[in-house]
Amino acid sequence: MGHLLEVKDVTKIYEGGVLANHNVNFTVDEGEIHALVGENGAGKSTLMKMLYGLESITSGHIYMNGEELKLQSSKDAIAHGIGMVHQHFMLVDSLTGAENMMLGMEKTSFVSNKKRDIEITNEVAKKYNFDIDASRRVRDMSVGMKQKLEILKILYRSAKLIILDEPTAVLTPQETEELFEKLLDLKKRGMTIIFISHKLNEVKRISDRITVLKGGLTKGTHLTKDVTEEDISNLMVGREITFDYDKEKITPGEEVLKVEKLAYVDKFKIPKLSGVSLSVRRGEIVGIAGVEGNGQSELISIITGNMRAIDGKVFLNGKDITRESVTNIRRIGMSHVPEDRMMNGCAAEMSVQENLTVSNIDTFTNGAGMILKSKIKEHCQEQIKEFMIKTRDENQPIGSLSGGNIQKAIVAREFKAESDLLVLNQPTRGVDVGAISFIHSKILEMRSHKKAILLVSADLNELISLSDRILVMHKGKVVAALRNEPKVTEQELGLYMLGIKKQEGLG
Repeated sequence: MGHLLEVKDVTKIYEGGVLANHNVNFTVDEGEIHALVGENGAGKSTLMKMLYGLESITSGHIYMNGEELKLQSSKDAIAHGIGMVHQHFMLVDSLTGAENMMLGMEKTSFVSNKKRDIEITNEVAKKYNFDIDASRRVRDMSVGMKQKLEILKILYRSAKLIILDEPTAVLTPQETEELFEKLLDLKKRGMTIIFISHKLNEVKRISDRITVLKGGLTKGTHLTKDVTEEDISNLMVGREITFDYDKEKITPGEEVLKVEKLAYVDKFKIPKLSGVSLSVRRGEIVGIAGVEGNGQSELISIITGNMRAIDGKVFLNGKDITRESVTNIRRIGMSHVPEDRMMNGCAAEMSVQENLTVSNIDTFTNGAGMILKSKIKEHCQEQIKEFMIKTRDENQPIGSLSGGNIQKAIVAREFKAESDLLVLNQPTRGVDVGAISFIHSKILEMRSHKKAILLVSADLNELISLSDRILVMHKGKVVAALRNEPKVTEQELGLYMLGIKKQEGLG
């Protein structure tokens, strides 16, 4: 078995002199699962984009089977047998599985034979033992099925190397198990896989070798069996990370958020919420678990004033906010860390300073209503320091920071607002282990300051580590309400999330 892929002295410098990768070296052997780990901003995504032809290389070389690759696009990468499943799936929601499978494969025109496309998709699925409903529209598929479809698309295009970017971020433990079985089966068939993940227990379980990236540099490649999770964490972050928190004993205070029988139907007339009720009190963290697409996004959008419910009510500090504007809801006492940081959390082209002060600019004025620039600057520098935001200075455009640092800036802004309720939707998605433990410590600090916290997360470990109570959503209903003392297990949550188990009198 030789090296299938060799990355030699690869450097990437973005405009403005931002160094993303510096002399990166690593090899991937044929028929292995090779894990790539590193903090956010360590250069993993940039490196993978160069391997997939989405970014150009500043200097260095990439070889496949000894032949140097000069990739101009993802089409070139696919032609050389490299496929990639992105963290956010690249499927067309309104098309069926079979139509997605064939996209870009039409030789002459977009005239496709539906029956034949379904037959081909089913054949490929059968060959690799994947369970896919080829005639179902992507929007009606489970997250697990969408991911399998993405992998099948790559296999159908004769890929020899598959890059998986955070593939388990949105899967239940049961779906993760199934994915791992499939990956090990593909490995047996001679496939080579690069597996990018923040979950060190998964990396240990699935990979043959591990390459660690830190600050754009490779910190060495190790045989997985020779290193512990603690070793990997130390290489990545320089210290050991644990998510086993010693939470302060707090008796929850009065009710801050009350949600009564919310109902919502989407534009396709599919019920997304069917009578959801919940409450959050001061000094407690209420976690919401659920496979993506089971109503959590709609619930949070309605609570934060970004969408209107068809029926039901939302109360904040005893005031009916069901029809209030986002601005008024903030004034009444709500902060919100949104699911999509780039879309809803920040203005990418504006500076870090502008993003940190946009929601409370009126607190930086004097008696005459004049904005005090020195006060703003001081406030921003304090937050950059406290939340360890890696930025040149407060005037740098926020969009040029790494994903993890943008997230820390949003968390800083929302946690520093004078609010009674924090609504946190995927607060650590796409953030490295060092930043995750930092954000977690800030969430627990807010809890001890008697804030009410509603936490939605696809990371079950995060929910179990932080929550006092956990609600599970399935098909727009709350199907379980669990006290997290003693701690619930990921497996138990998974059964409720998949609809296999349901609490009596709920949902």
